[in-house]
This record gives sequence, structure tokens and C-alpha cells, in this order.
Amino acid sequence: MSIKTPDTPDNNTVDDEDYFIPSTPSSPLTPCTPFPKEYLNEATCIESFHKCFEQRYNACPVFYVGSLQKACKQAFDSELIKERRPVLVYIHYDKSIFSNIFCQNIFCSTIIIDYLRENYIVWPWDVTLESNKNV
Repeated sequence: MSIKTPDTPDNNTVDDEDYFIPSTPSSPLTPCTPFPKEYLNEATCIESFHKCFEQRYNACPVFYVGSLQKACKQAFDSELIKERRPVLVYIHYDKSIFSNIFCQNIFCSTIIIDYLRENYIVWPWDVTLESNKNV
């Protein structure tokens, strides 16, 4: 994602890779890792992700615990159309400072959490580790 900032010239953009949180144990923004380095299945990862979000932001959307395929099946399985909800896929990159800003100010706000709970099935995935980018 590239954005223009007030202090960048018209022909330059800033990429979110330019602003990242160093992977250091002392960083106050990263007391936990969203996804473990090794895991048995997607449910284990998402449970870890949820725990990390709760620890960092004190609140977070209700995440679907299971595979994306199962989330889609649940989303569209109901025979009643009004009970169907779209799947919101949230892709997280922990090394970007913009991820923290987005989560803290928008994604984990009470209004957004309530709206998502009522209207979407939220399936998260973390692509911080290279191995998770190919899932």
C-alpha cells in the first residue's frame, strides 16, 4: 500500500514497508506474535491471533476459528438468504506500523467490532512470517 503524506514531494509516495516495527523483544507494540512459527492447523493460528489482539488492544472483532473454506461454507450454507453473511478476510502484517495504527484506531473500536459481529464472518490471517504467505 502506498500513500502520500503532507511532507513528501508530489512525485514520491511512502510505502508501508518504510515504516515497520522492529522485531525486538523490547518493543512495546509487539508483546506477542500473532501467529506461532509452527502450528497444527488454522484454528490454532487464529486462536493465537485472537489472544494476541486481545492482549494488545483489549478488544477485537470476533474471529472465525477454522479454515477459510469452512468460514465460506458457514457464510453461505444457510437456506435463508437473510441469515447469510459475507466473509471479511483480514490480512495482517505485523511489521508495518500502519497495521498497529489501523487496529488500534479503527479495527478494534467498539463500533466496528459491533458492526462486524452483526454483519460479517471475520477470518484473519497473518502474513508476517514468510511461510504464512503461501497458505
